[in-house]
Amino acid sequence: MSNQEYRLINQESFELKDIFECGQCFRWNIEEDGSYTGVVSDSVINVKKNGNEIVFTRQFKPRS
Repeated sequence: MSNQEYRLINQESFELKDIFECGQCFRWNIEEDGSYTGVVSDSVINVKKNGNEIVFTRQFKPRS
């Protein structure tokens, strides 16, 4: 498995609970650290908020 990470900075109005628990998003699970994990296409995505920074971590199997 490989990891890729994307960061959004200065995001004051991005609230994970509001997004992932609103009833419009399905199959996202809350983790012990408050982040959310779900499957998108062929990847496992974890989304975590650290202050005003949003970190998206993608785990995927590289194509041969």
